[in-house]
Amino acid sequence: MDRVKYGAHLAAPDARLPMPENVSYVDALAALIASEDLIRKTCQEHMSPKAITSACLFGFGVGNRALAVSSGFRTMVEQQNSLCALPLVRMHLDTLLRLYAGFWAANHQSFCHEVLMGAQINRMKDADGHKMTDKFLVDKLTTRNPWVEDVYKQTSGYIHFSGRHIRSVMRMEDLGSGDILHGQLVIGPKDYDRQQEDFCESIRCVHHLNLILDFALKDWFIRMCRPDGHIPDATEIWGDYEQQPES
Repeated sequence: MDRVKYGAHLAAPDARLPMPENVSYVDALAALIASEDLIRKTCQEHMSPKAITSACLFGFGVGNRALAVSSGFRTMVEQQNSLCALPLVRMHLDTLLRLYAGFWAANHQSFCHEVLMGAQINRMKDADGHKMTDKFLVDKLTTRNPWVEDVYKQTSGYIHFSGRHIRSVMRMEDLGSGDILHGQLVIGPKDYDRQQEDFCESIRCVHHLNLILDFALKDWFIRMCRPDGHIPDATEIWGDYEQQPES
């Protein structure tokens, strides 16, 4: 995809496409909200009186969690609270991984029913008998979106208490020679040394995850939720055109 520079006098980026690296904070936030609307509309379009299968409920659960996490992430960004915002990125990726687990399960309707009844996805197996651990799901999704593995590794460090949380209370300056010039300990939820614009990279990530979630949910509802259990081949529905956002 061509990189387009967006300035004060140019159009904002299309919310349906991954954002350019130099996107402004205002445009990034607007695109993120618009991507949430895409997921909401996709779910609402499939809330019809037709038979509701376990797969339908699974898809609605994915969409609802995606909207809740994306909205919560925005709130934490607006409050400049990275220690809460960044774990939400990891949760968002988790939602996407588990949606794809449904595609890869041997029997997706049974899979969805078992998840609904409390089964842990990381103990379930795909159609080839592989246990669908986080690593397995990340590796499979990374073949199409190489950046997923790095996002998974970087954000996982914010889930469990780690050195990242300890370092977050320290503000150090040095002379460039390694000698400490000044040090402070800061306690509080707000990142006083981080501006909202510093969150643009993570906003771009959540927005991109929203786009993939929206496309995957469209595919899920159209192909995987049929009451007769038939799963049309993807090319029957989408043709040869790849609509999923590229990495």
